[in-house]
Amino acid sequence: VIDNLFVKRVMVTLKEAKKLNLKANAEIAREQGAPAASILAEQAWEGKVRKVFSWIVSVYLCVVFGAFPLYFHNYYYDILVSKYQFYWLSTVAMLASCLIAAIVFECADLKRFGGAHVRRFFGAFRPSELKKQPFAYKALAVFWGLALISTVLSDYVYESFWGNEGRFSGFFLITLYVLGTIVISKYGRMRKWYLDVFLASSVLVCLFGITDYFQMDLLGWKKGVSNEQGNLFVSTLGNINTYTAFVALTMAVACGCFVSERKVGRRIWYYLVSALAFFALITGQSDNAYLSLGMLFAVMPLFLFTTWRGIADYGILVAMFVTVIKAVDTVNKVYADQVIGLGGVFGVLVRYRYLEGVVVLFWILAGVLWVWKRKMEQTNPESKPGRWIWRGWCAVLILGCLAVAFVLYDANLGGHAERYSTLSQYLVFDDDWGTNRGYCWRIGWQSYRELPFLHQLFGFGPDTYGILTWDFRQDALDRYGVFYESAHNEYFQYLVTMGPFALASYLAFLGGACVRMCRKWKECAWILAPVLAVLCYGAQAVVNINLPIATPIMWAMLAIGLTLTREKAEQAE
Repeated sequence: VIDNLFVKRVMVTLKEAKKLNLKANAEIAREQGAPAASILAEQAWEGKVRKVFSWIVSVYLCVVFGAFPLYFHNYYYDILVSKYQFYWLSTVAMLASCLIAAIVFECADLKRFGGAHVRRFFGAFRPSELKKQPFAYKALAVFWGLALISTVLSDYVYESFWGNEGRFSGFFLITLYVLGTIVISKYGRMRKWYLDVFLASSVLVCLFGITDYFQMDLLGWKKGVSNEQGNLFVSTLGNINTYTAFVALTMAVACGCFVSERKVGRRIWYYLVSALAFFALITGQSDNAYLSLGMLFAVMPLFLFTTWRGIADYGILVAMFVTVIKAVDTVNKVYADQVIGLGGVFGVLVRYRYLEGVVVLFWILAGVLWVWKRKMEQTNPESKPGRWIWRGWCAVLILGCLAVAFVLYDANLGGHAERYSTLSQYLVFDDDWGTNRGYCWRIGWQSYRELPFLHQLFGFGPDTYGILTWDFRQDALDRYGVFYESAHNEYFQYLVTMGPFALASYLAFLGGACVRMCRKWKECAWILAPVLAVLCYGAQAVVNINLPIATPIMWAMLAIGLTLTREKAEQAE
């Protein structure tokens, strides 16, 4: 009740401030000899313009978050093409609508205000004004410019532009990502229900994926397909790697909303979606999922360990996650003849002999943390955990990174792979590592090193990995029965196809955007949802492909996070 009253009071205060601002502008106008009515009319006009653009962006986000994940044309046979066409048509329609609206408003502005708003708009592109843009937008502009240079300098300009020899992630799609991000973040209005639309759609995606794990095929997409091939395709998204990349985004958003929400009903909704996402991620059968999980549980304490509520919520999420692992173990035993079954890291986890004890232990710990949180809220509401807890977690992360680095060194350069038994398949890098990703990366690096210096600087052209490694195609077919048109590592893909500067600018953009969003976290806690989504996507991208299926969701999440930072900055002014 107190929270609701506080929110209402803040809303009233903002309205009063807006009125005072209008009155102040009117007084300034009078002093300068301009009629106050003209100032009020201009502000009313600007409000209408913003409302129209905001409405266009809202419709677009509903389409991308709600309809795009579920859309298909001819089942799995053209899933990549159909998703790509749906996304680029939706994005072009949004951009075209904004352009038409801008032209209409420009004509009206010339008639009513003598083009004052048009001059102001184009004035924002002056070098002096562009320098004031946040670092993330500058890095994004550099990334797009380098993508353009890479395309123009490529020996395969057409293929670089469209990405038709790869996964359609050429310069055209990169341009849509960039323009979409700018339009959404600059002209949209952030509404939390965007995330609810995404989660509602994701629930269906996860449910279809889980039923596929039970080999139920509710959608009827796998009829006439062998089990060996059919088990590699899941839900409405296609390959299991793409599916788990999408579910990782769902998991991050749901967990981010859960720990930032205060209303009981909505917390229950986010908690249930988080549990469903954990279950779907584990049963997705792709080992890239553990990278996203590791990122989620490693990063969240950096935000949550500053309050008792945050610590308690983190304990609940961890307890729920290990419970889901136990649930998957039970399902695999009870329905052993009906489920696909698990292998890899998750297969090891579900077969852990002391799993039941771990589940009980974590729930006891979560209960203790929750009771302690309630006690501290009642006795001393202003109390906060000691800084040593947050610093302790940072120390754990640093030691963990050092331990991983040592193990990798010991297993590869130290010659002690036998120390790590079954885990050696994940630690020793050779051609067979990561379902032959080691071979894929080796031939990509070898091909890149043989390029002329100019191509080494600016790459071979966006999404031309298959052409770059063409000389190894027959060898790959002979050894593994496949050829590689993508690097299966988004960052390495950018390095060899667009050059080191493009990769650096892309990382700078992601890092700058996340830092910018994190700075607004205390003002708006649920901005943590898009931050976690970007980080979890970035973790799994180390071993996954950039596809116009899950990647557009990441860019949209990033855009709405930047939208919120812009709105908070405007309110501060």
